[in-house]
Amino acid sequence: MLAQKVEEALNDINKLHITVLEHAAEISPFVNGRSLGMDVENKENSAKKQGARNGNVSVTSNTRKTPTKQSPPSKSTHSKVATLDFNSLQNLDINAVNSSILLREAEESRKRSIRQQVLDMHEKHLAIMQECLRPIEEQCKEEKRKWLEKKRQSDTQIMLKAEQQSELDIKEHQRQLEALRLQTQRQLQVISFQGIAQYQSKFRSKYEAIVNLLMSIDKAVLMSCNDYNNKLKELIQMFEQLINKIKGGTCGGEELKTADSLCKSLAALEIDIVEALKQEKEKQESIAKEQQKAQSVQAASEIAQESQIPQQPPLQQEQQPPQPKPQNEASQAEPTPVPQQPPVQENVPENRPTDVTDKPANVTSQHVSPERLEFYTKINTFYLEKVERVKALQSDESMKKYRFDCQKSINIPVNAISAVSPQHIQDKFDKLYSFVTSQPPLGRDYCILLMAKKFVGQGETTISSNPQAAFPVASVIVSLWKCIPEFGQLFLAYCFKECPFLVPYFIPQKKDQSPEEYSKVLGFRTVDGQPEKQEMYLKRQAGIARLYAAVMVTNGRQQDCSPHPYGLENAWRWLANMMHIAPLPFLSATLIMEILQIVGSDMWSSYGKQFVKLLVYIQQHYFAKLSEGDMGGPKARLELLLNTFLRDGQIQKPAGMLPVGFW
Repeated sequence: MLAQKVEEALNDINKLHITVLEHAAEISPFVNGRSLGMDVENKENSAKKQGARNGNVSVTSNTRKTPTKQSPPSKSTHSKVATLDFNSLQNLDINAVNSSILLREAEESRKRSIRQQVLDMHEKHLAIMQECLRPIEEQCKEEKRKWLEKKRQSDTQIMLKAEQQSELDIKEHQRQLEALRLQTQRQLQVISFQGIAQYQSKFRSKYEAIVNLLMSIDKAVLMSCNDYNNKLKELIQMFEQLINKIKGGTCGGEELKTADSLCKSLAALEIDIVEALKQEKEKQESIAKEQQKAQSVQAASEIAQESQIPQQPPLQQEQQPPQPKPQNEASQAEPTPVPQQPPVQENVPENRPTDVTDKPANVTSQHVSPERLEFYTKINTFYLEKVERVKALQSDESMKKYRFDCQKSINIPVNAISAVSPQHIQDKFDKLYSFVTSQPPLGRDYCILLMAKKFVGQGETTISSNPQAAFPVASVIVSLWKCIPEFGQLFLAYCFKECPFLVPYFIPQKKDQSPEEYSKVLGFRTVDGQPEKQEMYLKRQAGIARLYAAVMVTNGRQQDCSPHPYGLENAWRWLANMMHIAPLPFLSATLIMEILQIVGSDMWSSYGKQFVKLLVYIQQHYFAKLSEGDMGGPKARLELLLNTFLRDGQIQKPAGMLPVGFW
């Protein structure tokens, strides 16, 4: 504010100077000499008097008014002025001149003083302005310092953020590289697994070819192949160890090389066996030729002797017993037997002259134990009664839509059962239970039959391809069994109908029963008028066995406090009875392996050493029965499984088993 006032004062002084100079310029043609000072008035008066005397000019008083514009002075005027100036100089006084000089000096001094004051004021003004500007400058400096500090901090933060972002980018890049590495590793593992799977398939096919080759020779020749058999077992153990190593997560080029080496070793073993069998065959053929020659020589000698012996009376010939054929002749008459792969009814007793009826009296302990036969008869009788009761509903055309609705209401929930969540299983159970219990008595029996058949069908289809699906299905079965006891009996009836060996019951073939009819009794299906292939049959039987075993070790709903309707003791009963009946080739080993994989862990925990003794008995004694007619893959896989159980001293829980209290 002060600086503004000082600035205005200086501007006013400058304007005053300019105005004075402008006025002086305007009156300069009319004024000669000084117009200021004490002696100026006397000079003016004397000039006026002199002018009056001369009568030439009239001098106006010294005024600040601007004279009016006049025409330029003529020559006479200039001459008059010059005359006036000369006269004035003559009349000047020395004192007046001195005083005028002093006044001029005083005026100069005053001007200098004013200038000095103005300069002082200006300097003071500048000092004041500097004093006023100093805080502002300091404030500006402080603000600039703060701004620089803030900028520095901002730059620091930007640098930190840039470093953090750089670190994040580096980590992201490393993560991407790690993900790429893992993806590449997974792809390599997938490729390795595919390669191992191919080698495993190749190894299995070679193994089955060798087994079929060994089965095609008689036992006498087979004894000479013990070395090859031991080498085969050694290769199987090595390949099994390789598979276990791969299951542990180690699968790479080294494992592929090992698998390839084992496959090559197995192929070489097959070539050696074929060569050995070829040599053995040539040897037997040479022996047979020698025997044939000896027999021909012996026959010729006998003919020669008979021609010399007198003919006996007819009565004596009739009393003479027929002589047994020589051993060589018998061997010549019958070629060397080459046993083929035993058919399904290999261990079924041959049809004898005695009648084979459906009465249990004709069933021996080699087919089924009396206790299990009684249990099977009870279950089957109950099933037949239910079937007979619902025949009226099945044959009634007016109930066709009702039957279709019942099938739809049962099939949809059963097909949808899975271990997605407890709520999902509860929902499917509620739908099945509420639908069945809401039907009239005859419809209820019909629906229970449909439901039991559908559950067993799940074992043949879904569970045979996905073993883990057995446990949620078994959980619903157990819960329905607790709420509807007759459903459990019908479920067992359908299991025994599709797979009698789950009783276990080896149903003997009747006297006049054709192979096709008997295969249906054993559970074979007919496809295009022909019995289904053995692989498909074993797959279906394995699926039913998994479901049957899962029912024995799976709990139902939490709210059902009743005990398990078909517990683990039935698994022990089944295994114990299987040891006492004649094994069915391929099927017996398959069923035992499937059931042990499901219930083995719980049986080991519940029965301890007794269960281990049972496993040892199967390994040491039951395998001898299996080896008589089963030298294929199921028997070998069961043998490897038992070796693994006994070597590890435990059996792992099956994958997919529901935890206790799941729903």
